[in-house]
Amino acid sequence: MLDDYLDALVAVLRARLGERLVGVWLFGSAALGDFDPATSDVDVQAVATERLATEERLALAEDLAAVPCPVRGLEFVLYDREDLAEPRPQLNLNHGPRMEHRLDLEPPANEWFWFTVDVAIGREHGRTLAGPPPHEVFPAPGDERLTAALHAALAFHPEAAPRAWAWAVERRWLTKPAAERWAAARLGGQPPLTRAQRERVVGAAAAALGPG
Repeated sequence: MLDDYLDALVAVLRARLGERLVGVWLFGSAALGDFDPATSDVDVQAVATERLATEERLALAEDLAAVPCPVRGLEFVLYDREDLAEPRPQLNLNHGPRMEHRLDLEPPANEWFWFTVDVAIGREHGRTLAGPPPHEVFPAPGDERLTAALHAALAFHPEAAPRAWAWAVERRWLTKPAAERWAAARLGGQPPLTRAQRERVVGAAAAALGPG
C-alpha cells in the first residue's frame, strides 16, 4: 500500500519535472524504521536542478495532493539543488486525510531548523525512491549549523530533546522511541519519561550541544 503510494508520487514528480528531477527520497520515520501506519506521516523530499516558477510549484502541489494518501498524511519538500548547503525549500506541502493542509512556497523564517535537521538525518538514513543515494546529493551540514538547528528545535519543540541529546553525546541519529529509551536509561529509569524527566532531558541536551 505505502510502496504503491510512493511510486505514484514519484510518477507525478517525473511527469512534472522530467530531466530537471535530480532525485526523490523517503525520509523521516519510514526511513529510520519507526513508521506506524496508524499515526505516522510520509516524509518525502525531492531535489530539482532549478527553481520552478510559482505557477509550476502550485501545479505540482495540486498534483501531489490529488494522490490519495493511505496514512495520516504527506509531508513533502522540494529543493532547488543550489539551496542545499543551507536547506531552503522552494515547496513545502503538508496534506492528507488526518493532517491540516499547509502549502508554503517560501519557508517560514522561524522554522528553518527543521529542514537542516531533516536533511542531516535523511542524508544518512534516507531511502532512495529515484536518483542517487541521498548522501551524494545532500551536503552534510556543518556541526555549527546543525548545533544551532538543534538548539532552535529544543526551544520550539521540547519533544525533540531525547533525539538531540543522543546526537550530541553519540553523534548518531536514533528513532524517536529509541531516543526516549536512551534518555530514560541515562536518567536511570524506563520510558515513558515523566514531565520532570523531560525537563531534565531538555537541559541535558542543551548542555551537551554546547553553545549554538
